[in-house]
Amino acid sequence: MKRTAMFLAALALWCGAAAQEITPPRFQGADAKRFMARLIGESEKIAVEKQVPASDLSPQVAVGFTVDTTGTVTEWRFLDNTCEGRDYTETEPATARTREIMTEALGRLEKWTPAQKAGRPATYSWRLTMRLPVEKIAGKQEADPLLFLGEDPGKTFHDWARIRVRYDERFSSRGVSGLVHVRFYIEPDGRITIGEVVQSPDDRLAKEVVRVIRNSKGKWTPRKVRGVPQRTAYDYRINFT
Repeated sequence: MKRTAMFLAALALWCGAAAQEITPPRFQGADAKRFMARLIGESEKIAVEKQVPASDLSPQVAVGFTVDTTGTVTEWRFLDNTCEGRDYTETEPATARTREIMTEALGRLEKWTPAQKAGRPATYSWRLTMRLPVEKIAGKQEADPLLFLGEDPGKTFHDWARIRVRYDERFSSRGVSGLVHVRFYIEPDGRITIGEVVQSPDDRLAKEVVRVIRNSKGKWTPRKVRGVPQRTAYDYRINFT
């Protein structure tokens, strides 16, 4: 009898714990994968509608949010490697345009069916990482490519810039070597805007590369979407050895 009573008590405890488990919320009768597919689809649609350059979008995005007891998404936020605590991820920060279109896309989606705990609606938090179809978006926008001196800048700009960078005794005598990586933008009117020096072994060498990039003004043909020039990002890398 004593052993039977102990078994029944343990069974009661297990059943009580099981009753407290939360059943995750559902989106359109499916799990979070359905939500991600719809969010990405709406984001793609908005990017094409608004002609957001694919170069302004992040290919990978991490988000965190809570589905409350009414099925509404709250506490929506973007997660990246600058966040602290539980919000930290290895993902690079999403660009401003990415945040803009994804937040708008979220507003177009239906509510969730709330999570359930002990037969009652409960809040539930999600952390999701997803990829935006950047290449597909660029293709849908029917864009003409970015050109330098009328050709693919992958070759023409590198050849043009390489012979104009003054890598002289200022650097060679001090043993300065390594990769210089500069991100810049070709504006719709052909102007050059320097975004950031992503990598460089020496500040003065980076300034020399930036000088040459600025001097390329007027030689670029901006990327066009349906005939309209677009602000276009370009990453230039040159290795000094």
